[in-house]
Amino acid sequence: MANLTTALRQTSLLLAISILISINTSCSQPPQQPPTTTGAEVIRQHRDEFIGSPRIEQISEHVWTALGFGLAATSLIHTPQGNIIVDCSICPAEARAVKKALSEKAPPGPVTTIIYTHSHIDHIGGAKVWKEEDTEIWATDPFIEHFFKQYGLFAPAETRRGWRQMGYHVSREALPCSSIGPILEFYTIEDMAEVGVVMPTNFFSGNKSLDIGGLKIEMHEAHGETHDTLFVWIPEDKTLLAADNFYHTFPNLYTIRGTSPRPVDDWIKSIDAMRRLEPEHLVPGHTNPIHGKEKIAEVLTNYRDTIQWVRDEVVRRANRGEDIDTIAETIKLPPHLADLPYLREWYGQVDWSARAIYTNSLGWFDGRPDKLYPMNHNEAAKREITLMGGPEKVLELANQALKENDARWAIHLLAKLEDSGLASDKLAKTVSAKLAEAYTRLAETVYNTNGRGYLLESAIERTQGMSPIPASKLPEELVSNVPLERIFANMAVYLDPGKAKDVTECVHFVFPDVNQRFIVTVRNGIAEIAEGTPLPGTPQPLATLTTDSMTYTMMALKMMDTATALKEGKVKIEGNRIGFLKFMGRFQTR
Repeated sequence: MANLTTALRQTSLLLAISILISINTSCSQPPQQPPTTTGAEVIRQHRDEFIGSPRIEQISEHVWTALGFGLAATSLIHTPQGNIIVDCSICPAEARAVKKALSEKAPPGPVTTIIYTHSHIDHIGGAKVWKEEDTEIWATDPFIEHFFKQYGLFAPAETRRGWRQMGYHVSREALPCSSIGPILEFYTIEDMAEVGVVMPTNFFSGNKSLDIGGLKIEMHEAHGETHDTLFVWIPEDKTLLAADNFYHTFPNLYTIRGTSPRPVDDWIKSIDAMRRLEPEHLVPGHTNPIHGKEKIAEVLTNYRDTIQWVRDEVVRRANRGEDIDTIAETIKLPPHLADLPYLREWYGQVDWSARAIYTNSLGWFDGRPDKLYPMNHNEAAKREITLMGGPEKVLELANQALKENDARWAIHLLAKLEDSGLASDKLAKTVSAKLAEAYTRLAETVYNTNGRGYLLESAIERTQGMSPIPASKLPEELVSNVPLERIFANMAVYLDPGKAKDVTECVHFVFPDVNQRFIVTVRNGIAEIAEGTPLPGTPQPLATLTTDSMTYTMMALKMMDTATALKEGKVKIEGNRIGFLKFMGRFQTR
């Protein structure tokens, strides 16, 4: 349960970045830029062309957009009745800066409505800055489930990956920005630890039209980067707010921070739905707007064709019997797409996407029999290092590779040596330091900002260690929306099997305010979670805990001390209290 605390407390920072919300790019080797240009210089050029400095642009008669303040854009739609805000920045600090800038350019008015295009934190983290007493907040039906799914079973793994992907400790010289917006350029990590998310008040599926102040605003459910995405269409202005289904980079069909592969077929359909509207103004969720009906039609057509090209190539090659590595290493976009500056692999990457499409459709096995029963990779590494002449010889070969600017080969050799376990303690430290050097050298050739950030942050971790992410204080309104199902699902994976060996015991958790009961049974290293009634074979409970859902959620998130809750009468434990405490002690608390 405590790890759920960590995951949820890291809300804004974790997936903000790690998300962004929200990440991928082209054949298995990172794309190469001209040899006279460094990766950082190429990224700066991209930033200047597609992101720019903080500013407010009037998009059309009723729409103003804040750009360059952070990862995601915030748009204001003005009507005589009041203003509609579409997306709310990554944190309150950014939202306050955006609100001030918009107030100086856009017409004033009460905020009648907030629209979340999707649940990634860089689009919703500053909502409390905009919400007024009567403000409605709209989102698609899957929003709540998708939002909390991000902080579920794999949240700790996604946190670590997201930390690396965005290169939090990497200098702005080495990583000038994310390819979709500034990273920690105007706000601190502490700023982003402030949680400003407010849960939606209204939900819809399919399409929903609003008439506010005589202006029609359409919301269209549009699966793509997430399952809860929508885009906003203002017919009178011919203006389309596209969310993250389009931005100026190869699309993030798979994100290296984790999460399930994106639904590419649905993404294509969503772009086609946008094309049918024939917009004259297009505002992406990230990067610069586009104006002109013909230009927008061309860009959206190329964007969807790019996704389909990769999907079709994966299918064709798999059906020809090619293995997943060959597919990822050889698949490339055709020149008429690859040469377009807004389709370069700044954020998404073709080979990562190809692997995701393959495994999402066919699973991990790619038909090669040698992959069915492989040798243990550590044992194989040990034998290979021995065949190459031993640890010192392999380190010598890796050093030679670095001298020859062959960072990939150096990384391959050094990782193999580390996996083998053959290096002495002293040599192992040298190997780790050399891996850090090799990651840095490889990053110099990479302009995909996610891959570059991951390499550079990983190098820093090897030399300086990994810093903790500051804890966030969650508002009670957000805590009250955490599903109990999510808390108990996480509870199962935080059982310490070593403390639950040869044990069969059960505890009931009862929540009268929401009419829910959960039965947690520990059985030989497994925590079985049942809701409602016990499963067949469940033993009689050691104890029954009764409380309200909010109190228990706050206890689970370490926002309320259990002893205090008991003393104040908010929690009642019937049965064997000592047995209950021993039962709970079998779950990890780190």
